[in-house]
Amino acid sequence: MNWYARLSKFIMLAGILQLFLFTTQIFGREVVRLTTGEWSPYISEELENKGLIAQIASEAFALQDVEVKLFFFPWQRVYQLSKTGEYDGTLAYARTVEREKFYYYSEPVYTGKYVLFHLKAHPFKWDKYEDLKDIRIAATRGFGGMGKEFIAAEEKKVIHVERLASDIQSFHMLFLGRVQAVASDMEVGYVLLKKNFPAKEISYVTHNDHIIQTAKYHLVLANNLKKNEGLIKKFNLGLAQLRKSGRYDQIIKDFYQKKVYKEAVPSKLLTYD
Repeated sequence: MNWYARLSKFIMLAGILQLFLFTTQIFGREVVRLTTGEWSPYISEELENKGLIAQIASEAFALQDVEVKLFFFPWQRVYQLSKTGEYDGTLAYARTVEREKFYYYSEPVYTGKYVLFHLKAHPFKWDKYEDLKDIRIAATRGFGGMGKEFIAAEEKKVIHVERLASDIQSFHMLFLGRVQAVASDMEVGYVLLKKNFPAKEISYVTHNDHIIQTAKYHLVLANNLKKNEGLIKKFNLGLAQLRKSGRYDQIIKDFYQKKVYKEAVPSKLLTYD
């Protein structure tokens, strides 16, 4: 066999080996199927890497050789599809007693702050929920990020809360004067205002400095699927690796420089734990 034939054979074998390794990577990788909904800037089909929390989750899983596939639905469907095990789980949920019946919870993926948005013309001060007895508050139906104390005050009628289909609807009610405050994640609220309302209307809005709740957002996986107990452990390991390497902090810092943040959220508010 001459040198040319040997070289051709070597190149062919190298190509076959490379194809084998590539195929193993693609088809041998574990896949987790997650439902989610629009919740910019944390999760969105329109954003690079599908949003801040989605990117953190995807990179944490990737460190454990798990691929994330996201499927977007309205939020009410997201909950049902993930709870029943039709999909593996969902991003990103705060911990509640009700949800703990159906899900394994990961370590916190990101920490947000729930606040009360209001019109600048109608400021108010509060230290305890009794101080809000005359404030009509709008909040999104099914969202528990406000925390146990808020929900308890709502259930005991200490505060008056009108549950609506979305934060957008809540802000519409604020501008119409039908509510005096909107309970929302601070970053989500400002981004939503920028995307959905005219600049003049947005200029009328601010938020109360008193934080309702420091909300920890988690990956949750259906506890009726046996594989998910192992997947949660893998995710937590990947998330710990991401934090230890410094990559976690870098993802957040990079996102804070993106247009979705810089045009909507005052820079002085962008801090994280």
